[in-house]
Order: sequence, then structure tokens, then C-alpha cells
Amino acid sequence: MNTDNQVDFPEAEIIFNQKDQQDIYRAAAITLKERTIETPMSVKDLEQSVQEIVSDSTKNSLIYLTILDASKHEKSRLRSKKGRGGGYYLIPQEVAEAEEKDRILPTKSEYEKEKVQEKHIWPLVSMWFRVQKEILNASHEIANLKSGGTWSNPDVVAILPVDELGFFDVEISTAEVKPSLLQWRYYFFEAVSHKRFSERSYFIFRSAPGDPDQTPDLLQYAEKYGVGVVVIELSDDDFSRLPNWNKISESDKKQLLEYIVEKVPAPYTPISTRDKIEFLRRIGIQSKGDLYKFGLSK
Repeated sequence: MNTDNQVDFPEAEIIFNQKDQQDIYRAAAITLKERTIETPMSVKDLEQSVQEIVSDSTKNSLIYLTILDASKHEKSRLRSKKGRGGGYYLIPQEVAEAEEKDRILPTKSEYEKEKVQEKHIWPLVSMWFRVQKEILNASHEIANLKSGGTWSNPDVVAILPVDELGFFDVEISTAEVKPSLLQWRYYFFEAVSHKRFSERSYFIFRSAPGDPDQTPDLLQYAEKYGVGVVVIELSDDDFSRLPNWNKISESDKKQLLEYIVEKVPAPYTPISTRDKIEFLRRIGIQSKGDLYKFGLSK
């Protein structure tokens, strides 16, 4: 195989140790250069094309297993689309580089700084649920709980009891709140994880003047994973007032609400009654009466 192609696909040597598998990867990548998720190539056609590029002595079974392994590797540009009409395609180099950056987890200091800053926004988000969403029972105290495990305590929880015509139910909304879009892809999946116990999940973040516009990518994630997106457009001066929330006048609080923009409404996703009850009990709801008291004393 022409070694010039090693320059185009250097990740082959990271993914595979064996030269024959490296050659198969490069041959597959060359074949799939013009293929996207909308136009994948069937595994049969891909195997045939790779066979024509690499040595004729290479077994089809090795070609298939190499392609399959490559599609699962985080460093690989080869991807698979399952289902009828699916197949294999190649993601652009710039997409692969962006994904590599997204896999970098926040440092401990970055994480702790984010947690301190986001707490100042929680009361405003609780008020947004009460005023804009007309859900009176909203609380930003749940995040302080220690139970439930990783990503199990949303920053803000809003509960809407429905008692009509002899029918009773509770709709749960949750919000993951961030003071910026720093490493937002990592934090976004906190909001996604909340969907296991809430019918509507939001990712809410503060945007300051001059911040780079990352909303196009964020909106794609929102559509893909069924999460609402809300932007709080606060200047540095307004943001600096939030730590003294209780000292802000009601009229000024209402003005701050005007800076909240719902970019993507959170779609309603049904959850099981069992999961709902388990979550409600975990946040301290032990009776029907507790539902109507939730968040009102905060």
C-alpha cells in the first residue's frame, strides 16, 4: 500500500499495532472520504473496496474485524451507522479534533470554581420556573443533597402536581445550571442524565457580552438528546449582584428574568412511575401534601 497515505491518517498507528490492520484502516478511510452519516457505505461494498487496495491475500474476516474495531475506537475517524440503510462513513479531521478536546475533563479547581459560581444563579432559575413556567413548587436546594450518586442531584427541581377530574400525577422538571460554556459538552450530559427521573430536563447557562457563540453546536446536542436550552444573558455587573440575591429588590429580580431566553423548549419525555416515586422520595417528598409545600419555604 502507498505509504504516502500515512500522512493523511496517522491515527492508524495509534489504533492498531499490526501493519496489516493499519493498512486496512487507511484503505477504509480513503474509500470513505466522501461518505457522511447521510451517505454511509455498506459493509459489503467497503470490504470489497478495501480488498482492492490492500494485498489480495488479506482475509475478508480480518478486514471486517479491523473496520469494526476501528469504528469503536475513540481515536478513529471511521464511524458506523446502524440499522437499515446504515453502513460506514468518515468524520472530518476537524470534528475528530473537536471531539478529542471534549474528552478532556475539567480539573478539580475548574470544577470547584464552576460549582461556586453556578450556585449564585440557582435562585434566579428557581424564580424563572415559578414566574415564566408557572410551576410554583421549585427549589434549588436539591443539589446540596449527598444521596443518589453521581449526577443524581439537579441544581434546580420544579414539581408540577396535576389533580384534575379524579386524575393525579406529578410532572418533574430539572435544570443543570452553569456560569459559562466552559467545557459545556461534559456538563451537558449531566442534564441528559437527569432525564432518567424528570420529564423535562434543561441545560441553563450564563452568557456574557463578548462570549464566543457556541450555541449552534449546543442546539444540535439539545435536539439529539432531547434537552431544553436556556441562556441567561447577564453582564458582569448583573452577575456580580447574584450572590446577594436576598438583597435584590423584587423589581430588579423581575428585570433579571427578562434576560433569560429559552432557546430550545425541553421536550416532554415520559418516565416510569417507579422512577418518579424513587426520585421524589429521595428529595424528601413523603406525602401528597409535601408536593404542594416543595420549594415554597426557600
